[in-house]
Amino acid sequence: MTPAQPPGAGGTLFQAVTVTTLGVLPAFLVGALAVQIRDDLDIGPAQMGIAAATLFAVSGVAARRLGRLVQRIGAARGVMASAVLAAVALGGAGLAPTFGVLIAALVVGGLANGLAQPAANLGISRAVAPGRLGLAFGIKQCSIPAAGLIGGLAVPGIALVLGWRYAFALGVVLAVALALWAGLTAQGPDRPMTGPAAPADRGTPRRGLVLLAVGAGLAAAAATSMGVFLVDSAVESGMSPSAAGYLFAGAALLGLVIRIVLGAAMDRYPERSPYILVANLLTIGVGGYVLLAFGSSAAFLCGALLTYAAGWTWPGLVHFAVVRDNRQGAASATGVLQTGLSLGAAAGPLLFGFLVAATSYRVGWLTAAVVALLAAATFRLGRRTIRAARSAAAAPPDTTPHPAANAGGTPLKGTSP
Repeated sequence: MTPAQPPGAGGTLFQAVTVTTLGVLPAFLVGALAVQIRDDLDIGPAQMGIAAATLFAVSGVAARRLGRLVQRIGAARGVMASAVLAAVALGGAGLAPTFGVLIAALVVGGLANGLAQPAANLGISRAVAPGRLGLAFGIKQCSIPAAGLIGGLAVPGIALVLGWRYAFALGVVLAVALALWAGLTAQGPDRPMTGPAAPADRGTPRRGLVLLAVGAGLAAAAATSMGVFLVDSAVESGMSPSAAGYLFAGAALLGLVIRIVLGAAMDRYPERSPYILVANLLTIGVGGYVLLAFGSSAAFLCGALLTYAAGWTWPGLVHFAVVRDNRQGAASATGVLQTGLSLGAAAGPLLFGFLVAATSYRVGWLTAAVVALLAAATFRLGRRTIRAARSAAAAPPDTTPHPAANAGGTPLKGTSP
């Protein structure tokens, strides 16, 4: 059977959005359906934190190796493999009779997520023109709020009508459909672009890339905790489960729109630093966490919207900046970045869950605010490190005579030639 023609830029982008959404969907369905799952499996906030952390921890540990794997096998095959694993994870979570089985399913989901981001980024880097790269990543990084939107709507639309397990069944159908599509269009490993039309890679200095990964990890720790615990916290603050689900969905939709706008802005103003914008967004988002900690129901609503609008709209900017400078090795560079993102997303809900179980949601949200501030500072440091490394690399070599040499060219005592 002859494979179908590979998708164009639009199809590649749609596959990227879908696979990255499915990669994190198990964790966000667990968060959105927390009230129902906790009652059914008889678990508490700490166990919910462990469940969400499992997926992201596995992704973080395997991210670098999976990024290199995707670089070898190509984007389409990476998408197909991720979708198959996502189907297994969603099916296992939906059928889980015990907490242990739920954890096992989320381990598989972690591998799916670890493949999804490098595959999506590699596909976009090869299919999308440089002048549209920011918009493409703004759309692609809608995957996180899209997962939150699906999870939020699943509460009143599915969980409260049919049961929480049916929400996972819907995810299985989507994952199988994507796996079939990607399998039919897979053409083999992607070849790097060469010639005058190939994009020039500036590269990202390794120390700078590590700092970006650390900053992204801190930011993800705060933001993912919100995604996992927002519904449960809203219910505890006095909202009904249905209203909390709609709040989750509405905040996710707002974040989705803003991610696209920010991506388009990067294309329009390419001279602006995405890292400074990320730091500013995280700083603004701190106010949202404070409102979640101290607010009434109305203030909680405003806090959720502000935190999603500012504190969780930065991932597309980070992925855009890294891939823009590393287009030929997008999957490998993404693997390094994804290590920080996933480990932060794992540690955040895990520690947040234990902290809330020991204290309160107020303490948890204030802690998230401090972590977000640290992330903003780390992004600023990372930008300075990258600029310093590039300035040093671009500086012309010093060809002036060494001041220690005498007129005859013989080094003076105590100097090196």
